[in-house]
Amino acid sequence: MHIFVLFVCQVKVLYVRNLKTDVTEAMLRAAFEAHGVVEKVKKVKDYGFVHFADRESALAALDALNGTVILSSYYYECLSVDFMYDSNVE
Repeated sequence: MHIFVLFVCQVKVLYVRNLKTDVTEAMLRAAFEAHGVVEKVKKVKDYGFVHFADRESALAALDALNGTVILSSYYYECLSVDFMYDSNVE
């Protein structure tokens, strides 16, 4: 099996886009931890990363939250959630 496929099958970090400035790391944690143990959350401007303890929880969160809406102070925003991986891995 190609090493990239093996690597991708182990990824436990989700990349979250379309975050508004008033969405906090605590808000992200609350939304994602309903699907499993969240080890770390990091928000950077309009995107963030959610680190799960296991891949199964990350998959559950991805399935449940991709395309859903998170409440912002001003309006609702549709989240875009995907696995985080380095495309340079061979």
